[in-house]
Amino acid sequence: MRSLITSLFLFAIGGSFAQEVLTAEEAVRIAVEQNYGIRIARLDARGAELLNTPGNAGMLPTIDAVGQYSIDNSSTKQTFFSGESRETDNADQRVLDAAVQLNWTVFDGLAMFAAKDRLEALELLGQTQLRQQVEATIYDVLAAYYQLVQVRKAITVQREGVRISRERLVITETSERIGSASGLNVVQARLDLSTDSALVLDLQMQEAVTASRLNTLLGRVASTPVAVSPTIPNTEALDLAQIQQVARQANSTLQQARQLQIATDLSVKELRGTLLPQVDVFANYGYTKSTSAVGILQSNQALGPDYGARVSIPLFRGFQMRSAVEVAKLTREQAALTTQQAELDLEESILNAWNSYTMSNQRVALEEANLGGARKQSDAALESYRIGSLTAVELRDVQLGLVNAEQRLLVARYEAKMAELQLTWLSGKLM
Repeated sequence: MRSLITSLFLFAIGGSFAQEVLTAEEAVRIAVEQNYGIRIARLDARGAELLNTPGNAGMLPTIDAVGQYSIDNSSTKQTFFSGESRETDNADQRVLDAAVQLNWTVFDGLAMFAAKDRLEALELLGQTQLRQQVEATIYDVLAAYYQLVQVRKAITVQREGVRISRERLVITETSERIGSASGLNVVQARLDLSTDSALVLDLQMQEAVTASRLNTLLGRVASTPVAVSPTIPNTEALDLAQIQQVARQANSTLQQARQLQIATDLSVKELRGTLLPQVDVFANYGYTKSTSAVGILQSNQALGPDYGARVSIPLFRGFQMRSAVEVAKLTREQAALTTQQAELDLEESILNAWNSYTMSNQRVALEEANLGGARKQSDAALESYRIGSLTAVELRDVQLGLVNAEQRLLVARYEAKMAELQLTWLSGKLM
């Protein structure tokens, strides 16, 4: 049985070495290409880009081809001033009318120019929203990636605790056989080994969940095997003042608030234009032919162009447009307040992330120093327990101290890296 377990273990190790390691950079590249949230946001941005045309702003003419053919079979009675009278049942009258019509609004209170600027602002907003989605996805991918690294490292640490517990059990069973230890010590050693093994299983469950999450973010099947780097890279040195300065200009959330403010201001200008006179020019080229069974003319035919200009002045529309302008002004004021709130929220988020960044790095340095001492203490304690100068309870305390020190260092490194990523995200430099 032991040889079978050893063979399976070696096979698993060999398979892990054969599997290609997925780096954090490669994970980000795959996510940008395959993540469904990014792909949907990319289509939204493309839609806003396609809508930004002079035609949608009303700046180009419209050309239509129209045609109509009608038949009238009404009973007709006509009386002329001369006293003559004509009366026909089911008098046939046919009309064929076809034309090419052009209409062009050449002035609408400059509303068309405001509309074009608004469409450009919405296109830019769509690009910013796409960038937000990409940044959020990159952050989630890196968070899941480094969490998977941390959990797998934690499993290794916990397995080391299992190894120490197993060695303690062997020592305790040997001591019981020679009469220097009681059966109660053996039972306690087995219970501690079982507890440590259960913790490994809990971490393995967390590992499976994290790996599934990472695969989903990468747009691939959740059960895809993932081999990641063995350690979380150290954080880079950052400068708070520089981050704050860059974030005020490059943060995507703040940029989105500002672009929405611009779009609402342009909406006010666009609505104001509808209150001014509108000038249209038109031109038609048509063909008309009519025949009648009764009347003055038996047939009538016309072919040729007609053109002109049309002016419309809005005098009264039930105050609808003025109300719409006032509502647009309120929306513009709300957008301005939203921008100011976004600026405050950004400053708060940067300070909170910076505090987490500095505290986590300090914890990393502290836990690294503590871990060195815990390892030396564990080695000495196990040897002391072997020769009988240390009790099982004391050994267990030392063992738990070593495992906890290892786990605290892993958590500190992960939190420091997450704080660094958040600061990079807030400063608009995550992409």
